[in-house]
Amino acid sequence: MTERQARAHAGGATQFRIRLERPDGIYSFDGAADEYLLYAMIDAGIGSPYICEQGWCIACAARLLAGDVDRSGALTVYPEDVEAGFVLLCSTMPRSDLVLRQDERQTRRDMMQHRIEHNRLARAYPPGARSRFRRGRAAARIDTPDDHS
Repeated sequence: MTERQARAHAGGATQFRIRLERPDGIYSFDGAADEYLLYAMIDAGIGSPYICEQGWCIACAARLLAGDVDRSGALTVYPEDVEAGFVLLCSTMPRSDLVLRQDERQTRRDMMQHRIEHNRLARAYPPGARSRFRRGRAAARIDTPDDHS
Protein backbone atom coordinates (compact mmCIF):
# COMPACT_ATOMS: atom_id res chain seq x y z
CA MET A 1 0.00 0.00 0.00
CA THR A 2 1.42 3.38 -0.95
CA GLU A 3 1.58 6.32 1.44
CA ARG A 4 -1.28 8.05 -0.38
CA GLN A 5 -3.43 4.91 -0.23
CA ALA A 6 -2.63 4.47 3.47
CA ARG A 7 -3.71 8.07 4.18
CA ALA A 8 -6.96 7.55 2.26
CA HIS A 9 -7.65 4.29 4.08
CA ALA A 10 -6.81 5.79 7.50
CA GLY A 11 -9.05 8.78 6.79
CA GLY A 12 -11.97 6.50 6.10
CA ALA A 13 -12.32 7.48 2.43
CA THR A 14 -14.64 5.15 0.57
CA GLN A 15 -12.75 2.82 -1.76
CA PHE A 16 -14.06 1.78 -5.15
CA ARG A 17 -12.95 -0.91 -7.58
CA ILE A 18 -11.88 0.39 -10.97
CA ARG A 19 -11.56 -1.78 -14.07
CA LEU A 20 -9.46 -0.29 -16.88
CA GLU A 21 -9.68 -1.82 -20.35
CA ARG A 22 -6.75 -1.11 -22.66
CA PRO A 23 -5.48 -2.64 -25.90
CA ASP A 24 -2.65 -4.30 -23.94
CA GLY A 25 -4.90 -5.83 -21.27
CA ILE A 26 -7.39 -5.34 -18.49
CA TYR A 27 -6.27 -3.80 -15.21
CA SER A 28 -8.04 -3.55 -11.86
CA PHE A 29 -7.17 -1.21 -9.03
CA ASP A 30 -8.77 0.56 -6.09
CA GLY A 31 -9.46 4.28 -5.98
CA ALA A 32 -10.59 6.40 -3.06
CA ALA A 33 -13.54 8.77 -3.34
CA ASP A 34 -11.18 11.67 -2.59
CA GLU A 35 -8.38 10.62 -4.96
CA TYR A 36 -8.04 11.42 -8.66
CA LEU A 37 -8.07 8.33 -10.85
CA LEU A 38 -4.69 9.15 -12.42
CA TYR A 39 -2.93 8.99 -9.06
CA ALA A 40 -4.71 5.80 -8.04
CA MET A 41 -3.50 4.24 -11.30
CA ILE A 42 0.08 5.39 -10.75
CA ASP A 43 0.01 4.07 -7.18
CA ALA A 44 -1.20 0.72 -8.56
CA GLY A 45 1.75 0.62 -10.97
CA ILE A 46 -0.31 1.40 -14.07
CA GLY A 47 1.32 4.01 -16.29
CA SER A 48 -0.69 6.66 -18.07
CA PRO A 49 0.27 9.72 -20.10
CA TYR A 50 -0.41 13.08 -18.49
CA ILE A 51 0.77 16.66 -18.85
CA CYS A 52 -1.27 19.36 -17.12
CA GLU A 53 -2.79 17.49 -14.14
CA GLN A 54 -5.60 20.08 -14.22
CA GLY A 55 -8.14 18.62 -16.61
CA TRP A 56 -7.62 20.61 -19.78
CA CYS A 57 -4.90 19.03 -21.98
CA ILE A 58 -6.73 15.68 -22.60
CA ALA A 59 -3.47 13.64 -22.43
CA CYS A 60 -5.09 11.33 -19.83
CA ALA A 61 -8.47 10.97 -21.56
CA ALA A 62 -10.51 7.79 -21.07
CA ARG A 63 -14.07 6.64 -21.66
CA LEU A 64 -16.43 5.92 -18.78
CA LEU A 65 -18.30 2.71 -19.64
CA ALA A 66 -19.99 2.16 -16.28
CA GLY A 67 -20.21 3.91 -12.93
CA ASP A 68 -20.45 7.42 -11.53
CA VAL A 69 -17.66 9.99 -11.23
CA ASP A 70 -16.97 13.47 -9.86
CA ARG A 71 -15.46 15.71 -12.55
CA SER A 72 -15.32 18.84 -10.38
CA GLY A 73 -11.51 18.88 -10.35
CA ALA A 74 -11.29 19.74 -14.06
CA LEU A 75 -10.66 23.31 -15.16
CA THR A 76 -13.11 22.81 -18.02
CA VAL A 77 -15.96 20.30 -18.24
CA TYR A 78 -18.10 20.36 -21.36
CA PRO A 79 -21.58 18.82 -21.13
CA GLU A 80 -20.99 17.25 -24.54
CA ASP A 81 -17.94 15.39 -23.18
CA VAL A 82 -19.95 14.13 -20.22
CA GLU A 83 -22.75 12.90 -22.48
CA ALA A 84 -20.22 11.11 -24.71
CA GLY A 85 -18.64 9.43 -21.66
CA PHE A 86 -15.23 11.11 -21.75
CA VAL A 87 -13.30 11.57 -18.50
CA LEU A 88 -9.92 13.11 -17.75
CA LEU A 89 -8.19 10.85 -15.26
CA CYS A 90 -6.15 13.63 -13.64
CA SER A 91 -9.26 15.51 -12.52
CA THR A 92 -11.88 12.80 -12.01
CA MET A 93 -12.66 10.97 -8.75
CA PRO A 94 -14.75 7.80 -8.44
CA ARG A 95 -18.20 7.87 -6.86
CA SER A 96 -18.87 4.16 -7.46
CA ASP A 97 -17.14 1.12 -8.92
CA LEU A 98 -16.07 2.01 -12.47
CA VAL A 99 -15.34 0.48 -15.84
CA LEU A 100 -13.08 2.64 -18.02
CA ARG A 101 -11.61 2.21 -21.49
CA GLN A 102 -8.40 3.93 -22.51
CA ASP A 103 -6.35 3.68 -25.66
CA GLU A 104 -3.59 6.20 -25.03
CA ARG A 105 -3.68 7.59 -28.58
CA GLN A 106 -7.11 6.73 -29.94
CA THR A 107 -9.08 8.03 -26.95
CA ARG A 108 -7.37 11.43 -27.22
CA ARG A 109 -8.08 11.52 -30.95
CA ASP A 110 -11.72 10.60 -30.34
CA MET A 111 -12.11 13.28 -27.67
CA MET A 112 -10.44 15.94 -29.82
CA GLN A 113 -12.62 15.03 -32.82
CA HIS A 114 -15.68 15.12 -30.56
CA ARG A 115 -14.75 18.61 -29.37
CA ILE A 116 -14.17 19.81 -32.93
CA GLU A 117 -17.57 18.49 -33.99
CA HIS A 118 -19.22 20.30 -31.06
CA ASN A 119 -17.25 23.54 -31.55
CA ARG A 120 -15.54 23.23 -28.17
CA LEU A 121 -12.02 24.30 -29.12
CA ALA A 122 -11.84 27.76 -27.59
CA ARG A 123 -9.13 29.47 -25.65
CA ALA A 124 -9.67 29.70 -21.92
CA TYR A 125 -8.61 33.35 -21.73
CA PRO A 126 -10.57 36.42 -22.90
CA PRO A 127 -10.27 37.79 -26.45
CA GLY A 128 -7.31 40.13 -26.75
CA ALA A 129 -5.54 38.67 -23.72
CA ARG A 130 -2.41 36.64 -24.27
CA SER A 131 -1.62 33.32 -22.76
CA ARG A 132 1.18 33.34 -20.21
CA PHE A 133 2.33 30.00 -21.55
CA ARG A 134 5.76 30.03 -23.14
CA ARG A 135 7.31 27.29 -25.21
CA GLY A 136 9.14 24.70 -23.18
CA ARG A 137 7.16 25.25 -20.00
CA ALA A 138 5.22 21.97 -20.17
CA ALA A 139 6.57 18.52 -20.87
CA ALA A 140 4.68 15.30 -21.34
CA ARG A 141 5.31 12.65 -18.75
CA ILE A 142 4.51 8.99 -19.00
CA ASP A 143 4.92 6.99 -15.82
CA THR A 144 5.75 3.35 -16.12
CA PRO A 145 5.81 0.76 -13.33
CA ASP A 146 9.63 1.00 -13.33
CA ASP A 147 9.40 4.67 -12.31
CA HIS A 148 8.01 3.70 -8.90
CA SER A 149 10.25 0.83 -7.83
